[in-house]
Amino acid sequence: MSEDELISEIYSAFEPFNPPPEGTYVNCDSVRGRWNIQRELGNQIVRSQQPTCQLYSGHRGVGKTTELLQLRGFLTEKGYEVVYFEAQNDVELQDAEYADILLACTKNLVQAIQLKGDNPLLDWMRTRWQSFKDLALTEVEWNDLKLEQQVGLFSKMTANIRAVPDLRRELRKRLNDSTPSLIAALNSFIEQAQAEMPAERKGIVIIADNLDRIAENTSSGRSNFDEIYLNRSELMSGLSCHVIYTVPIQMIYSPRVTRLENNYGKPDILPMVMVKSLEGELNSLGIDKLKEIICRRLHRIDARLVEPEYLENYVFDSADTLDRLCAMSGGHMRVLMQLLQKSIDWIEDLPITAEAAQIAIEEQRDTYRTAIMSDRLITLAQTHISKEFDGEERSLEMLLNRCLVEYRYYDENNQLKQWCDVHPLIEGFEQFKKALAKLESNQP
Repeated sequence: MSEDELISEIYSAFEPFNPPPEGTYVNCDSVRGRWNIQRELGNQIVRSQQPTCQLYSGHRGVGKTTELLQLRGFLTEKGYEVVYFEAQNDVELQDAEYADILLACTKNLVQAIQLKGDNPLLDWMRTRWQSFKDLALTEVEWNDLKLEQQVGLFSKMTANIRAVPDLRRELRKRLNDSTPSLIAALNSFIEQAQAEMPAERKGIVIIADNLDRIAENTSSGRSNFDEIYLNRSELMSGLSCHVIYTVPIQMIYSPRVTRLENNYGKPDILPMVMVKSLEGELNSLGIDKLKEIICRRLHRIDARLVEPEYLENYVFDSADTLDRLCAMSGGHMRVLMQLLQKSIDWIEDLPITAEAAQIAIEEQRDTYRTAIMSDRLITLAQTHISKEFDGEERSLEMLLNRCLVEYRYYDENNQLKQWCDVHPLIEGFEQFKKALAKLESNQP
């Protein structure tokens, strides 16, 4: 291929908002404090004799979907029927309520699994068709619909209510009145599907991804987060199959976490890749793991690209340039991909130069600069000194904005250590340096 085509292939390999290309997954357990999705979420499903309901969270862009897709593969190999869906395809994330999630689970189940006998979910819809057909924007009578058309109506309804706020509000009202009967029909569907499975199949697992992107709405005087995950917890965890829901991370970093744990068990949080030590030195294991992620994607394009003489002279102008991009990502996957693409934007020909990398770093740094109000600099400086997350509102805001990064590791005594620091990009701010110097000058 031509050099222009090669640059385009490399650029496309680092899409920040897509899971890694097939065959390029890298296990990061060793630099995430031994966090492993098979152990954290998968084993509970495989070993439990009862349906389980688990919550999963993490900062935006750290690789949650990537890990869930790995879990899907693991559970499929173990004999489970995994129904995985991305919430944004069925739920309006800026205006979400419990009824929307219930309907999304229903729609994806009925699409993924075809029963041999009568379908309890279709029977449920048939008996309520006169009440719901206007929300599907159709005048067709239920008995005039073929089976695939009946199944497709769930998709049509979710699409309509996601796009039209008035329909969304009306559907919620009608669903809330019928929630117990829909849950009963859903469980009958699940139980019948599992009974019809071959003996070697283990059961059904629902994975609802990207619910952590739901925006919190308190306009009605109550939080939709609380209504979904706390007030409706018995319904959320009441399905007759295994379920994993993603959950907004701001619920984890709040007093609500104790209620979540009481209702669902301890939520699992995907850690960032630790790229520096508690003492502020680069963590070579973390840097090497990020380089492995880059190399896996390059290898898929051309195996020669990952040979040292190519990687450090042809793709990048030096090993230092590659290391610097990895370090400045803070161990955040999406930021790493953004830095790589921005670097490529600043070259006409390979290699990716130190100058292009530095410009990409400065552009990414400027994004953080605009996110930080001057009165937040002291909070960041205090965290940089203490290496502790104090749980205060300002610190939480900085954590959610990825201005703070959080790492975990096990020490030589197998004790779990968690610590917090400012994102490496922020350490280069002059304003931050001044705030840090001022704070340090007042230290005893």
